[in-house]
Amino acid sequence: MNSSRSIAFKMLPSLAQLLPLNGLIRITGKRIVFPFYHLVSDEDIPHVKHLYTVRTTKEFIHDLDFFLKQYKPIGINDFLDSINNGRALSGNCFLLSFDDGLREFHDVAAPILRQKGIPTVCFLNSGFIDNTGLFYRYKASLLVERLQTATDLYGKQKSLEKWFVENHLHFTPDSLGLLKITYANRHLLDELASMLDVHFDEFLKKQHPYLDSTQISFLIQQGFSFGAHSIDHPEYRFLPEKEQIRQTDESIRAITGKFGIKEKLFSFPFTDHDVKRTFFNWVFDPSNPIADLTFGGAGLKRDSIPKNIQRIPFEGTSLDAEQILGTEYLYYLIKTIFGKNLIRR
Repeated sequence: MNSSRSIAFKMLPSLAQLLPLNGLIRITGKRIVFPFYHLVSDEDIPHVKHLYTVRTTKEFIHDLDFFLKQYKPIGINDFLDSINNGRALSGNCFLLSFDDGLREFHDVAAPILRQKGIPTVCFLNSGFIDNTGLFYRYKASLLVERLQTATDLYGKQKSLEKWFVENHLHFTPDSLGLLKITYANRHLLDELASMLDVHFDEFLKKQHPYLDSTQISFLIQQGFSFGAHSIDHPEYRFLPEKEQIRQTDESIRAITGKFGIKEKLFSFPFTDHDVKRTFFNWVFDPSNPIADLTFGGAGLKRDSIPKNIQRIPFEGTSLDAEQILGTEYLYYLIKTIFGKNLIRR
C-alpha cells in the first residue's frame, strides 16, 4: 500500500461510515467493484503469517454477506461480454477473485462461495501448480518463523549475524529484515535455508500450499474460473519489458493449455504500478492478443487501459468489507478533486 493510500485508510474509515454507501456509489458512478483475496483460513499459516493478515472464515463470510446485500455477483463471462460488446451491466455488481492459487481456495473458500452462489476467478502462478515451486516471499516468511521460534540455533548465532551483515540485512530478534529480500536476490533465501536446516522441497511435499491439477480441474467443473498470475511471482516494475511479456505470455499459455480454458485472464503479481503502455500494446494487440483482460490491485481507480481492471484488496487490515468499500469510495472522490483517480500510462 503506497503512502497516500495508507494515510487515507488511517484517516477516512470513520468518516466513510457516516456516509450511505448507495450515495457514494451514485456520486462516483462506480457500480462495479472487484474485491480480491489470497486465502481464507482459521489456522496459522507460517508461509503467509509474516506477510499479511488473512481473513478468518467468519470474517470472510461477513464480507460476502455484505457484498451480496449491496451488489449482485457476476462471473467473468458476464463481465467479458459487457466489455467486448459495450453492454452495460444492470445494477451494482461485484466480481470476486483470489490470487496465488493457494490450497485454501479449494479447502476453505470454494465451498463457501459455491454455497452462496458467488462466481470467482482464481489466478495461478504456472510455476507453482502441483507444488513444484514456492514463491520467494513465502520462503522468507517460513524462514522468519524458523528464526523466531527456533531453540536450536545458539551455536549458529555468530554465523547468522555475519550472513545478515554481508547481505546488507538488519539482524534483529524478529528477523523481519528477511522480508526486504527481493525477487532479484531471492537466491539468498535458499542460502539461509541451508544454514537453518529448512527444506522447502519437503515443505511443498508435506504441506501442499498450492492447488494441484486435480483440485483445479474439480473446481473448474464446479463453475470456478481460472487465470494466470505470472510464472513465479516477480514484481513487474523491476523487470525489463521483454521479461514482463514472457512471464505473462508463458503463464497464460500454460494455464489455458493445461486446463482447456477459453478465457485468457491475467492478474499482476504484487502490483501493475509503473507497467508501461507499450506492455499493454503487446498484450492487447488486436492481431494476436496475449490476454483478454488483465487485473491490477490499486483499489477503486480507473485505468487509461480499458481492459486493465483495478481491484480492491480485502486483506492486511482489521476493517471489514463495509468499512473498506466506504473508504475506497470516499478516497476515490477525494482523488477525483485532484485528478488522481485515473492511472495514466
